[in-house]
Amino acid sequence: MHLPQQRPHHDIAELFAEAQPDFLRVSAPMVRYSKLEFRRLVRLNGVQLAFTPMMISDSINNSEKARQNEFSTGADDQPLIAQFAAKDASEFVTSAQLIYPYVDGIDLNCGCPQGWAMAKGYGCGLLRQPELVRDVVQQVRRTLPSDFSVSVKMRLLGGEDSLKRTIELGRQLEHAGVTFLTLHGRTPVQKHSKDTLNIPAMAEVRQSLQIPLIVNGNVESWEDACQLHAQTGAAGVMAARGLLANPALFNSAYPLARTTPVACVQQWLDIAEAAGDNLLFQCFHHHLTFMWSGEMRRELRVRFNSLSSKDQVTDFLKEHYNLRPGEAFPAAANYTDCTYTHFTPPKHARHIAAETDELAWSAKSDGKFFTEFRAHQLTGTGGEDLELGGLFGEE
Repeated sequence: MHLPQQRPHHDIAELFAEAQPDFLRVSAPMVRYSKLEFRRLVRLNGVQLAFTPMMISDSINNSEKARQNEFSTGADDQPLIAQFAAKDASEFVTSAQLIYPYVDGIDLNCGCPQGWAMAKGYGCGLLRQPELVRDVVQQVRRTLPSDFSVSVKMRLLGGEDSLKRTIELGRQLEHAGVTFLTLHGRTPVQKHSKDTLNIPAMAEVRQSLQIPLIVNGNVESWEDACQLHAQTGAAGVMAARGLLANPALFNSAYPLARTTPVACVQQWLDIAEAAGDNLLFQCFHHHLTFMWSGEMRRELRVRFNSLSSKDQVTDFLKEHYNLRPGEAFPAAANYTDCTYTHFTPPKHARHIAAETDELAWSAKSDGKFFTEFRAHQLTGTGGEDLELGGLFGEE
């Protein structure tokens, strides 16, 4: 089956090779937050490979509304990996065929530790069935061109012989044809507790594979990224929460920064101005809260949290920090008109109602992670072990 390309695809394996002896700097898939506009910001600040938010294959495959709401891209949004949560090979292959023209690879989420995901057979739930994960990779490899990237994001397997079984699964996926793997250095039950990251295990997995390995966990600064690379020898380092707090984390011009440089905040304002109505207010406001609320006095934080429009935010930042949208971006940002007429997904009985089904979470609501983050900011309690689950799946 011939699938069209909206643009030439990047060779992701070559991307890793070009980064040596350094490491590839990778932006994680984050529900709500790793949208196109944020990807533009982090690419300006050192990110070399970006992931979309995790998308649910069942929704994307069966709802045009979901496709338009959940995925957007532009000519400058490359290289790009689209991540999906899928229960089986059929779902994942269908998503891959739909998204193929617009991205450089697809990634299977086997790392989400949230109970809802595991109960439905998504995320870490797939790690209970390693033969199924292998089958998913093999089937998508048989369907798509060989130079299109296929990858898996996973965690250390839990239970007895955790490291041994993780290495075995990694080797099986390597033999099945994955381009690279991403490994979060905790088991599913450990979720995101900061002191449980198993760096020696990540290093052993890396030494056991011939394909590139991206490592993920506790990366909150450029120094953290460099140390994790040095400790594991991994080909890439991925950041999630660290990039929310400082989108310039991978920008080597700010090697000691643990808060967002003013220049990066300025870039976000410029990107938002160019995006216009394509960027929802909640997303615009939330990112500024993550980036900049730590620089605000408590009374200003309270006031900032109450703002309800882009104009109000712009006026606030102009008044208190002399920040305003500039001229760095054109009047209107580029957005690709993504259509999906090149492929008609097969329908199944259990999918009949999916076309009209609403998403389980609303992009206009705050979400668990942001709500908890804001509470910590207002109470001054820190939140170092803030639950990250809302970044990787529905609440």
